[in-house]
Amino acid sequence: SNIVYAAETMVGQVNGMMCIKCQKMVTEALQKACPDATVKVSWPEGVAVSSFEDKSNLTDDDYKEAIAGTGFEVIKVVSVEKIITDAGEARKLVD
Repeated sequence: SNIVYAAETMVGQVNGMMCIKCQKMVTEALQKACPDATVKVSWPEGVAVSSFEDKSNLTDDDYKEAIAGTGFEVIKVVSVEKIITDAGEARKLVD
C-alpha cells in the first residue's frame, strides 16, 4: 500500500542568538507553539527548525511570531515538504 506522509519542516532564520541560553529560549517557545514537532534550534547556524510528521499546525507568520516572542529577530521562515533535522541542511534553505 502506498502511504503518503504529509511531512513538513519549518525553518526560521533567526538573528541575535549568541549562546546556548538563547538557543534554549527559542527551543522552548517553539515546543510550546508546536507541541507535535521535533524542534531543533542551532545558535551557531542561526536557525530554528521544527519538523512535523504531518502538516504543521502553524502558518509561517505564527512560526515567526513564536520566535519573535523570545525577543529575537526572524529574518524569514521557509517551509518544505520533508523532514529536516540537521541544522546545516536547514541553514542552506534560508541562505
